[in-house]
Amino acid sequence: MPITLKQLAQKAEVHPSTISRVANNDPSLRIAPDTRERIEALLRETEYRPNGVARGLKLRQTFVLAVVIPDVTNPFFAALFRGVEDGALSRGYNVLLCNTDGSPDRQRSHLQSLHARRVDGIILASSVLKDPSVRWLRHQRIPHVLVNRFSDEGQDTFVGADDLLGARVATRHLVELGHRRIGHLAGKLTVSTGLMRRRGCLEELEARGLPIDPALVVESGYTEAGGAKAAERILSLPDRPTAIFAVTDMTAIGACTMARRLGLRVPEDLAIVGYNDIPLASRLVPGLTTVRVPIHEFGAAAARLLIDQIVVGDASRRRVIFNPELVVRGSTVAGADDGPLRAQHAAAFATE
Repeated sequence: MPITLKQLAQKAEVHPSTISRVANNDPSLRIAPDTRERIEALLRETEYRPNGVARGLKLRQTFVLAVVIPDVTNPFFAALFRGVEDGALSRGYNVLLCNTDGSPDRQRSHLQSLHARRVDGIILASSVLKDPSVRWLRHQRIPHVLVNRFSDEGQDTFVGADDLLGARVATRHLVELGHRRIGHLAGKLTVSTGLMRRRGCLEELEARGLPIDPALVVESGYTEAGGAKAAERILSLPDRPTAIFAVTDMTAIGACTMARRLGLRVPEDLAIVGYNDIPLASRLVPGLTTVRVPIHEFGAAAARLLIDQIVVGDASRRRVIFNPELVVRGSTVAGADDGPLRAQHAAAFATE
């Protein structure tokens, strides 16, 4: 039979509740370090595991969070999920993963199912602007955090990057390299990342006194296939661009593939900048110049904020905004892969 709390308490010569609080990593517990060490050694020796069901019934919690993302195959969201899981497990929470494929109906179905299963909170990485699903979460009083993509209603806790700044930094880099016809493979205007990165690119071109050619702004979505298709369209123009800023790294990878297919050299004939700095970006040949955001920390911060909502009852509308960092590699500067350059470094984040 599994050892009980009472038996452990007798061995450790403490109250059973003290054993329980140590086993469940209760941050409010104050005990002597040697007592804690003795209890933790006993827990390891007996391989004791807390009864999650009993604990959940007592506290009216399931100790389960959910992450809802648009594309489980995208390396960005894999890294994001890992960050959430690392942040949640350290606080005693497990994490479920749901994939929407960008479908509002599928997202709505997932959220309703998760609510029925009584998950304690939801991290939503697939929201759109004016998202009815986000309003539903508010109405149901379900603890939630938006990550990477925000709702423009400003009523939700959010973790993400300054996408306007990131896009301006990427575009400025291309302008400073001498490029004057810069194409943008754009995200959807209904998604904050697509809207803000497009806006940042166009604002920087305008600030630099460069004409904005609507033909050079093509909606690509966020996939490699979408990037290749959009790149083919603008690279087939009579006066094609000499540089491309893509809304994501996966889109940029599609553009690199299409450029080679059309016989163009990167970066000699076409410079390409991505966004996010997924692990694959540094492994390409040449390496992909990109705007780095701390993807893992997005997830870890979102988990911390969500658990604070659940445990502490902190429902304040907090915004954690990380500043982006441009990492220069061979897709824009020949030879940069020998020692990647970092420009516009701003690793700190601000909380409003």
